[in-house]
Amino acid sequence: MRRKIYASLVALGFACMAVTLVISGWLFWRAMQRQAAEEMEIALTVIAQSIQHTEQPEDCLRQIAAARSGNLRITWINPDGTVRFESDYQGQMENHLARPEVQEAIQQGYGSAVRDSSTLSRALYYTAEKMPDGTILRISMERDTLYAHVLSLLPMVLVLLLLAALGCVKASRMLTASLLHPLRQTVLLMRQLRDPDRMEQQNDIIVDPELRPLVDKIVAQSKVIKETIHTLEQQRNMMRMMMENLQEGVILTDNTYRILGMNQCAKTILHEKEGFSCIGQALEPLLPEVSWKLIHDHKYSDSVFEEKVSRDHLLYQLTVQSVYRKDEFYGILFIIDDITEQEHREQLRREFTSNVSHELKTPLTSISGFAEVLSADLFQTNDDVVHFGTLIRKEAKRLLGMIEEIMHLTRIEEHRGNEKQEPVFLKDIVNDIVEFMEPVLIEKKVTIHCTMEEVSVIGNKGLLREMAMNLIDNAVKYNLPGGHVYVSLQKKENTIFFTVQDTGIGIPEDKQKRVFERFYRADSSRSKKISGSGLGLSIVKHIAERHHGTITLKSKENTGTTITVELPAEQKI
Repeated sequence: MRRKIYASLVALGFACMAVTLVISGWLFWRAMQRQAAEEMEIALTVIAQSIQHTEQPEDCLRQIAAARSGNLRITWINPDGTVRFESDYQGQMENHLARPEVQEAIQQGYGSAVRDSSTLSRALYYTAEKMPDGTILRISMERDTLYAHVLSLLPMVLVLLLLAALGCVKASRMLTASLLHPLRQTVLLMRQLRDPDRMEQQNDIIVDPELRPLVDKIVAQSKVIKETIHTLEQQRNMMRMMMENLQEGVILTDNTYRILGMNQCAKTILHEKEGFSCIGQALEPLLPEVSWKLIHDHKYSDSVFEEKVSRDHLLYQLTVQSVYRKDEFYGILFIIDDITEQEHREQLRREFTSNVSHELKTPLTSISGFAEVLSADLFQTNDDVVHFGTLIRKEAKRLLGMIEEIMHLTRIEEHRGNEKQEPVFLKDIVNDIVEFMEPVLIEKKVTIHCTMEEVSVIGNKGLLREMAMNLIDNAVKYNLPGGHVYVSLQKKENTIFFTVQDTGIGIPEDKQKRVFERFYRADSSRSKKISGSGLGLSIVKHIAERHHGTITLKSKENTGTTITVELPAEQKI
């Protein structure tokens, strides 16, 4: 920038010098012409007055020409253009009537002309005056041309030009420095603005008063820009964080299905390896399970394409939608949502509905059948009435109990109710249950063996008792005559292990994953003969989870089952 300003000032100075030189030369030449014209006019007037008062005008003219400088030429011309007298030539001369100065004198009484000689570098100045008798008196004088004057003055002109050039260069340097000084100060201030910690020090820098409003505006705009950039950065980080934490995979492609961007979940679904990026790759080979023909048909449509895709033993919901920016097609958005658990829950819901319907239908069918027998008056004696009434009561009681268990399970799942929280000693609960179940143990010929430490948890005593009761009751119910049940309580670090092991019929391996589902019962001939609602283990699972615990099961058919509940010691819910 400095070089440009310096060069511009030097060029401007030289241009001004050239223009000044041309104008000065022209003015000088014009002044010389005016001076010559005035001198010749005076001389012509004097000569004309002299010949008017003499009887021998030719002799007078000859004497005047001889008395003046050698470059003065006097010509006396008759009205017809013939030369009457010529001071510098004695022979026959051509007619001068066509001369411009002569014609002007004839018409206006006075005429002048200048004719240059390029070969002699001389200029001829002519002045003519019409005499009273009609003759034309003309004088001429030779002067140097402008070119000759310039050549004569060239050395002095060159010296002046050199001095002017040096002055111009020096002045350009000083002016450049003077012009750039406020700019340098402004640049220094702009550099300080890059450092947020020094922005408040900008008033310490002296800035040219004329540039101060601009600097203040730049400072204000710089602050606004920094704030805007900070806000945009925050928004970008927020959007990036939101995208990266989405549980759905999000992929943006162009119209050829090449990946433009995606979040972390999508990278996991596509099995993006470390150090390898799918950006720029074609999406179609990475998702061969998708119906690409249907997607292609919907590419430029406003409608949303949805499809369920099975991949890596998981079920995904694929949503495809075209993206437009200012009514111009931009790309295609793919959203991949893992619906495996959702589908599993939906399957469980359908099975639960089916099981509930089946379990509720059985006692209702029995009640309806017995009621029809009574209404049809088909009984023989009063004992039959009592018998059928007893059966109806039994099935109704069973139905009510089942409904109560369902409602109880629902309350546990939804954490409803104001359960009392207190330290609960599981050993005391187990002892009470064993004592309560003594008649059943004698009837089933089952022996319970307890190995228990003095451990406690913070929770609801009623729910924990129900959990233990269900586990021990199932261990006795599905045991073999003469079998054993082993109950243990032990604490390892901050975890309590409550284990119930039986030597009963066991659970088939393919059924073990579903035993904690509501109304699910292992499909074996022996278990089907044992009464139950199929909600016991489901209630146990939810009570354990209600107390921040976990439950595990190990079983072998015809060998026995072991169920372990892990509970945090003295953990409030």
